[in-house]
Amino acid sequence: MRWLIFTFVLTALLLPATKPVAAQTTPQEVRVNFLNQGEPDSLDPNRASFKFASEGAVVRQVFEPLLRFDENLVPQPAAAESYDVSPDGTVYTFHLRKDGQWSDGQPVTAQQFEYSWKRILDPRLKAEYALLFIDAGIIGADDYNARRTASADKVGVRAIDNYTLEIRLAQPFGALPDLAALWVASPIRPELVAADPDGWAQDPSTYFGNGPFAIAEWQPRDHITLVPNPRYTAHSIWARPTLSKVTILMATNPEEDLAAYRKDERDWALVPDAEINQVLNDPDLARQARQYTELTTFWLQLNSARPPLDNVLVRRALAKGIDRAAMVRDLATGVSRPTTSIIPPGMPGFQEGLGHELGFDPQGGRALLAQAGFGSVPPKLTFSFAIGGNNLRRAEYLRAQWGDHLGLDVQLSAMDMAGYQQAIATRSYDLALGGWAADYPDPQDWFGMLFGCQGAYNQSAYCNPSFDQLVARADTAIALGDRLPLYNQAQTLLTQDAPVLPLFVRGRLVLVKPWIQSVDGGPLQITAADDYPGSFMLDRAQILPR
Repeated sequence: MRWLIFTFVLTALLLPATKPVAAQTTPQEVRVNFLNQGEPDSLDPNRASFKFASEGAVVRQVFEPLLRFDENLVPQPAAAESYDVSPDGTVYTFHLRKDGQWSDGQPVTAQQFEYSWKRILDPRLKAEYALLFIDAGIIGADDYNARRTASADKVGVRAIDNYTLEIRLAQPFGALPDLAALWVASPIRPELVAADPDGWAQDPSTYFGNGPFAIAEWQPRDHITLVPNPRYTAHSIWARPTLSKVTILMATNPEEDLAAYRKDERDWALVPDAEINQVLNDPDLARQARQYTELTTFWLQLNSARPPLDNVLVRRALAKGIDRAAMVRDLATGVSRPTTSIIPPGMPGFQEGLGHELGFDPQGGRALLAQAGFGSVPPKLTFSFAIGGNNLRRAEYLRAQWGDHLGLDVQLSAMDMAGYQQAIATRSYDLALGGWAADYPDPQDWFGMLFGCQGAYNQSAYCNPSFDQLVARADTAIALGDRLPLYNQAQTLLTQDAPVLPLFVRGRLVLVKPWIQSVDGGPLQITAADDYPGSFMLDRAQILPR
């Protein structure tokens, strides 16, 4: 990567911009550590990785997809000014804004979106998010990605003209607008990729976007600097950014990041788990702290094809032997939220109290074990985990919970990462920690792929045709109001069958300087789906006079 400055950006900074009156004499520059995993593997939207979600915190500033999630996580018009759905729900037609421009002045066209969506499915790219677009039922997507057809010509994504994009589906898929709002499906310039397939997204001189910000400089292993995209036009509910400069750090040490915040070298920062209690006990820092939960649920994963875990009574007994509130207090520093629900709060489909019957109840758990035939001789179980991090501590904690509350002697099996991943993939395990983070804020993302009989990520060997039928009906309904009752029934059935045992929803604590505010006068907007706090609404942040 080279350190470069766009000449057009420097020119743009000399032009007048609309800013709140209070901000006109206040420098609108912030420093944040979005890239806390270090140097990004890739900022190519189509090459997004599940591993480093924080890369999306940068990409979403530079690129704008057809739709965009608002602060309530509802897809709203963005690069597309509107869209239509055919009566049978199988054709989505997006109408692009005619004033959309790339940061170098080129127009944004439907052909660039067609290229991007098909590129995600290109088997040569091996895009991790390709499965989401296949699962949506886009015509020809599976055949193309599986190399059953050599060309993308038969994929149901087509630019009808420069400003009209058509998506054709084999059957209705109600969550299609959520896919259209993902930054991985932003437009891509074919000529830039053709000129340098791997390097175009690593060079600021070719990393053009259509979003609110542009990259002005990229210092490898140190920082990326964003400035407002001079070609970005306010539209719909999206204004031009107020911030004039955003320095995105790549600090990998969370303790050093917190120290930098204390010295006013960060405008907001995540608090490391080990420092949470210290921060909350500091009167000054506690006033600057904000607690929130992500759309991430951690659960105990059970191999329901292996005896005795093929017995639902044993699975439910294990659920009753875990004190989730104590686990959050002892292992998650109190900022996470105990749960018995698959779907986390903050998402459509979350049901308060769902699964309460599988909450902490040692006496009930012992009764279930006895009912399953293990009254005098407890079942033999092994908990598998990967060596490293806090995994040993978590495994020992759960083992102690079951020993203390259910009289079980669960064996621990420590593995290197490769061995652990192989054991999970081949279902050669009894118990393990698992979980899911929402790809998009719709319950569709949480069921079929994870728990369907043929689900691509079904690692618990769970199979219930009744569950599959409910999910299939929900997936093919168009309106969210029609889909939610079906997803609720599916989640209730899943909770009763207990192929996984929800433990907690991941919580975060973030420190925000008093001078950081939203342009609407409220606090910095943080959603449960942020890749990093504030990343969804960075263009709505402003700095008040100190």
